[in-house]
Order: sequence, then structure tokens, then C-alpha cells
Amino acid sequence: MTMKSKIAYSLAALLLASGATADTVMLKNGIAIDGTVTKVNANCVAVRSGNGEIIYQTDEIDRIEENDKKGTLDLARANPAALQHEKTLEELTGLNADQREKVIAVVDKFAAEDANERKQAINQLIGMQQKFDVFRFLNESRQGFGARVLPGVLEVMLAIDSARTKPIVMETLTNQVATLRAAALELLGRHRELASAETIARGTADADIEVQIAAINALAQSGDRRATPVLLDMLMKTNPRLQNAGKAALSRIWSTKDAPVALETPDQWIAFWAQSSATVSRAIEVASLEPLYVQPPGTYVLAHE
Repeated sequence: MTMKSKIAYSLAALLLASGATADTVMLKNGIAIDGTVTKVNANCVAVRSGNGEIIYQTDEIDRIEENDKKGTLDLARANPAALQHEKTLEELTGLNADQREKVIAVVDKFAAEDANERKQAINQLIGMQQKFDVFRFLNESRQGFGARVLPGVLEVMLAIDSARTKPIVMETLTNQVATLRAAALELLGRHRELASAETIARGTADADIEVQIAAINALAQSGDRRATPVLLDMLMKTNPRLQNAGKAALSRIWSTKDAPVALETPDQWIAFWAQSSATVSRAIEVASLEPLYVQPPGTYVLAHE
């Protein structure tokens, strides 16, 4: 029987015994690790002690001995590279491994389908700022978050420190990933102080319909009537989603509590604007709008979800 076969046989015997057997793993480099061995897959085992766990490939192991030693996992001896990686992450993000794990567990909920669940997760993470520096971690880690959770991450950062987050949101406006551009526009709709209507209106010139609709909705939330020509232009589009979003936005911008405005056709809105435009100075011109992002010819974008 080869040494690797002996290791596999020894591991199988340990796993068949009791799930909590104490063992000593003797590595080929001479290091001995006391703890509990569990099988990860055909080629790897995990050694868990009272204060951590580390995974080894079977070809790193010389032998496994059963005993009563529970031990303490010394990462500095067992895996210096892992210890250095942990130290670097803590210095970069300001959070230890346990704190990072707690934050990431909440961030994962930002991808939930249920809006209430997402909102609760956002509020939970904002509250965690009282215990440790969530903002610093999110800021240092945001490049690694996917398109589905980044909007929630930015929402949390805005709530904690709006001034430091504004440039990040503005940078996201020009991201090559359309879903992120749309997310940034949605944030601008909820946080009117961050950008002008002219900036938001540029989203209507985007090549992606989701970005266009996000821009229309953000303009509606802004309440800025200077965007009327831009929204009228949306009524002329062939896509029904753009038409409906534009009509809803116009109604929201022009309606008051005592005098709602709910016109149905583009012609009606055009006539309305002809009568009302004199009350609006410096209306945004559609011809002046440049897209937030223009994809170079012959390229494509892979979105990290």
C-alpha cells in the first residue's frame, strides 16, 4: 500500500469512528497539528481546533494519529502565508476575520428578491457601523462586490458618510456595466443633493434600456421640471416601457396635491408643455445630452453578478 493510500485509509477510518475524534496530523514538513480531522473531498481534509480551521491536501500529510489532544491551531506555524494574508486584510479593511464575515453575511442579503429583506439588511449594516468601521471595509472591498449587491453597498455608504461616497457614486455612473450605471442613477433619484438633473438626464441617452428607465425614474423623483423636454422625447420612443415611464415621470413632475396632471397622449403633453414652458427657465435640451458611457466598438462587457 502506498503512503497516499495509507493516508486515505487512515482518514476513512477516522471518519467512520466518531465525528469528533481528536487527532494529530503529521505534515511532511515536520509540523504536527492537533485537532479534529474531517473530510472535505477526495483530495483534502480539514483540521479544526478550538480556535480555527485549516485545510490540507492529502499529499501534504505524512500520517494521521488518533489521540486525545485537542490542541490549539497555530496559524503562524501551520500556514505562515495564511497568517500573513489575514494580517494584510485586517490592515487594509480595519476588520478582523470574524467582523468581515458578519458584514459579508449581511451584504449577501442585498441580492434578495424581496425589497423589505433588502431594506432590513441595509438598515442592519448601517447599525453595525456603531460597533466597527463598516464604511472602511465596504469602501476597500467594493470592487469585489457583484452588480446585484453593489447598489445596497453604496446605499449603506451614503447613509454613513454621504460626502465621501458621492464621488464613488459619480464614478459608478460611468461604469461599463449597465446594471451599475442604472443603480447609481437610482441612488441619485433618492439623494437629490448628489447630482444635477442635467447629469441624471444623460442616462436617457444610454444604449441600455434599463439605464434609460432608471434615469427617467430618477428625474421623476428629482421633481425638476427642467427635464420636461427630455421626458417628452421618451414619449416618442417605440419601446412601450420608455413611453410609460416617461408619461409617469411627467405626471409626477407636474402634478401638485391640489392639481394632478394625468395626460394620456404625446400630443397632449406637447400641447401642455407649449403652454407651461414659459414658467420653466433653462430647460434641458435633448440634443445636448451625451451618454454616461459609450462602449468601444468590438468590445463586450462581462458583469460580475
